[in-house]
Amino acid sequence: MNIRHIRQTWILCFHLALSITLGESGFAQVVGEIGEMDRLEQQADDAIANEDPEGAALSIGKAALMAALIGRKEETPHARLLYQAAETLFRGQEQGYRAIALFERAGGQPPASKGVCQFLSHAAEMVKESGKDLKALEDFNMESLKERGQRHIAKSKEWGDLLQGLQQDLSC
Repeated sequence: MNIRHIRQTWILCFHLALSITLGESGFAQVVGEIGEMDRLEQQADDAIANEDPEGAALSIGKAALMAALIGRKEETPHARLLYQAAETLFRGQEQGYRAIALFERAGGQPPASKGVCQFLSHAAEMVKESGKDLKALEDFNMESLKERGQRHIAKSKEWGDLLQGLQQDLSC
């Protein structure tokens, strides 16, 4: 019983010391912020899958805020550019989701209103800008962020095609 109590005390002390060290270094917070950004991005995907474009716009808008926050804290220029490009991509998605919501509120019949078409056009510009920034990062060896960069590149291509199709389908 006594050894068990000592072991539990050591584990508690180690956990407390680790928490304090990680908290002071900022590592725990950054991991938390990246995790929150990813969670919000997934929440937006889930919302649109459940036919809730307004909820998707809200979630991806929050993810864009998280990307901006993370980007400002990054010390390396490549990582900073990656998160800035992610913010731009998320803002483009937000505009696209808002266009869909507005279209649905207006009755959901083409041709779309001028407001919907402007949202789609603005979204396409942002996604294209994000794609260019992400493409510029492909040449740099950023092993720790490579998977995230590739995921955002694929998403920017997917969204570019999606927005172009929406503009055609909605007669913009």
